[in-house]
Amino acid sequence: MNAGRYAQAGCRSDAPVRRVETQRLLLEPVTTVNAAVLWRVMQGPHLREFQDVPRFTRDEFARRVAARPRRFDARLVGRFEWLLILQDTKQAIGWVSLRVGDQSRGAAEIGYSILAPYRNSGYASEAAQAIVDVAFEESALRQVDACCVPTNLASRRLLAKIGFNEARLQRNGAIVRGRPVDIAIFEIGRERWEALRSERRARTGTAATRI
Repeated sequence: MNAGRYAQAGCRSDAPVRRVETQRLLLEPVTTVNAAVLWRVMQGPHLREFQDVPRFTRDEFARRVAARPRRFDARLVGRFEWLLILQDTKQAIGWVSLRVGDQSRGAAEIGYSILAPYRNSGYASEAAQAIVDVAFEESALRQVDACCVPTNLASRRLLAKIGFNEARLQRNGAIVRGRPVDIAIFEIGRERWEALRSERRARTGTAATRI
């Protein structure tokens, strides 16, 4: 999980937001069809310890989802989100997102959260890696950012595992449980991602499948 703040980006491709399949997960784009499922997941306990998960009503959340862009496009900004579903049981266990703000900087911010019973099983890193791949493969982004509160050691390990570098500490950079908190800013650039992707493919010969 990470604290979450709007970053800046510019996406070149007009490809639709795609379903992504990993070894154990289906990452389903969040739309008005499944918004209620994600809303229920967002009501789970222990999700707000390190991040500010909004407390929308179900109807308000559905309206916000309906207003989101449906395609990656250089002219659009907003939130792109995927519901994490276990392939074997079809259980929804969390979400991962890309948030696109100011187009001028060429970066997007990734966020993720997993329900407590499913943590410490590698699901968050599996999903985050897949969406970082999507971000670079399907757009002209030069960088993906992430942030977490310094005490969220699990998230810091996750980001390091999938190739992010810790760049800086931002004082009072986010609001968590109604209070300003410092956040550690992480980043991965396109060149580093390409090098790491080549290493992964050399080791495993596999990659996420977009459907």
